[in-house]
Amino acid sequence: MTTIVLKIPDKKENYFLSLFKKHHLKSRVLQEVEDEDLIAKWIDEANVNEEIPVEKVYQYLRKHGVKC
Repeated sequence: MTTIVLKIPDKKENYFLSLFKKHHLKSRVLQEVEDEDLIAKWIDEANVNEEIPVEKVYQYLRKHGVKC
């Protein structure tokens, strides 16, 4: 299983949630208060070795037919 942690602006939250639902992806929205410890745990578990630029994510989404 792959875990992706995204920081999404409030105005785009519904867009991304509907995108995940459309592609049958499990999503979870965290509030800033609860997320620090949990995200730190996920990052440690994921063995993260690089950050992906936002433009690269949008490029991938456009390539697969998502209008951003």
